[in-house]
Amino acid sequence: MASLRAKLVGGSLLGLLLVIAVLALLGGQHQLAPRPAPPAPPVPVSAPPVPVSAPPPPAPAPAPAPTPSPSHSKGERDWAFFFRAGDTLSRMNDGSALGVVVRLERTHAFPDGSVGPAYAVRSPDQRESIFDADELERSARIEAIREIGRPALGIRPR
Repeated sequence: MASLRAKLVGGSLLGLLLVIAVLALLGGQHQLAPRPAPPAPPVPVSAPPVPVSAPPPPAPAPAPAPTPSPSHSKGERDWAFFFRAGDTLSRMNDGSALGVVVRLERTHAFPDGSVGPAYAVRSPDQRESIFDADELERSARIEAIREIGRPALGIRPR
C-alpha cells in the first residue's frame, strides 16, 4: 500500500497536469495567428493625372494660448507657504534656474489690482521679482534647501 505522502504528491501532480491541459485547450483558441488580410486588387496603371489648379488650403488658425488656471492664493489671508526663505528654485518644465527665495509676503498688491500672498525671488542676475504664491508653487521646484543652524534641543546644563 502506498504511503500518504506518495498519494498526496501523485494527486497534486495529476491535478496540476489536468489544470495545464484545460488551460492549453481553452487558451489555445486565443493564441492562433490572425488570418492575413486578403490582397488588395491590382490597381490599373493609367495616364498620369492632370494637375488641377486648386486654391491652396487655408493656413491653420493658431492655437489659442492655454488659459492659466486661476490662482487659489489671491485673496487668501491664511496661505500656508511651501517654500522658505533661502530655498533655491528652478522651473519644473525645463529645469532652468529661477533664483533664491528672499522673503515671503503675506499680502502683496499685484499689478492687476488683486491682493494675496507672494514670494520675492532673487534671480541669478541679482534682480528681485515678485511671484504669486500659488502660481510659483505649481510651476517651480526646490533645487537646494538652505539649512539654518539651530541650537540642538535638549536640557541646558545648570
